[in-house]
Amino acid sequence: MTRHRIHTGTDIACVGIWDAGLPPSKRSIEGKALEASAARGELLPIYTHADGSYILQIHVDEPFVPPPSQQFETLGREFGLHLGSGTAIAGGCEDFRSPRPQITSVEDQFHVEPSWYRVRVHLNQMDGPEHEERAHQEARQTLTPEEFARYTRLGKSRRVGCLLAGVAVSAVMAAVFFRNGLALGALVTLMAGAMGWMFLRFKRDGYAALHLRYQRALDAAVPPDIVLELYRAEGPLPGGSVALEGQPFS
Repeated sequence: MTRHRIHTGTDIACVGIWDAGLPPSKRSIEGKALEASAARGELLPIYTHADGSYILQIHVDEPFVPPPSQQFETLGREFGLHLGSGTAIAGGCEDFRSPRPQITSVEDQFHVEPSWYRVRVHLNQMDGPEHEERAHQEARQTLTPEEFARYTRLGKSRRVGCLLAGVAVSAVMAAVFFRNGLALGALVTLMAGAMGWMFLRFKRDGYAALHLRYQRALDAAVPPDIVLELYRAEGPLPGGSVALEGQPFS
């Protein structure tokens, strides 16, 4: 039993999961050709109706039990998916069997037992900013109150420093434009000193380590957009596709 969390992206409003070992196609597979591949269980396309990023959480031979604070809709049917090579990939469907993937990489691949799978689909039904605030609350719990106060204080200082650096860059550009060499030298020295001081301060105070811990906890706390449960099964099985809006599946 394994679990994978993959940040997918799409420029054609469609993400999905398929066998990474399928042979490359000479032409783009879309429209009716994509639906035909889905019906054969070669991939499970999920039409998002919008370009962008989507978090897919995939459970292999493991049930999905959402936390009480999260709301998911479980679709009323399961889909057949053939992962015969033992390597699956999740991402934008524009890369399905593409000889030159544009939006997926090896980081989007994961290993499974070569087999047919029954796929159960759960769709996130949470809207609004409240789930983002809840995720931040969970991330805060990974830091002690003292660490969170220091992280917040250093974050504000970092933003102020970036603002000052932007002002300094603008001043340098103005000095170059007006050919004021003395002012240019003074500004460059001042900017280099300020950036060096900021770097040493953040390194000494451990901002990078705190930020990494907080961001990892935040990423884990943000609920996935789509959850797929994969269970090994005897095949072949009928496949299909999912839509986040309108008709939920076909």
